[in-house]
Amino acid sequence: MRDGTREVLRVVIDTADPDVLDVRWSPASETASHKIFEYARVFLIEPDSARRYLDLVDGRAQASVRLPADLPPGEYAIEIDAYAGASWGDGKLDARGRSASFTVG
Repeated sequence: MRDGTREVLRVVIDTADPDVLDVRWSPASETASHKIFEYARVFLIEPDSARRYLDLVDGRAQASVRLPADLPPGEYAIEIDAYAGASWGDGKLDARGRSASFTVG
C-alpha cells in the first residue's frame, strides 16, 4: 500500500511496561515492495497532534523506546518515518506509519 510516493507502514506497540514501549513496524500491505529501510525515526504523537522525537533506529524494524518522564496523562500514538537510503537526512521519506492510540496515566 502506498500513500502518494511513500509506503504505508503497520506500526504495532506493546504497552505492557508503562515507561518503555516495544515498537515494531512493517509494510501495511502484503504487496508492498518490502524494501529494506536503513533508518527509521520514532516519534511520539501527543494529544494536540504535535510530534516529539524519541529515537533513531539503524537497520532494524523494531525498537524499545522510553517515554518521557514528564508526559502528562492523555491519548498518544507512535509514528515511524522510515528511510531506504543510508542518509536519512536527504529529505526522501520512503515510508510512514502510525500506531493505534494508547493511554498514559
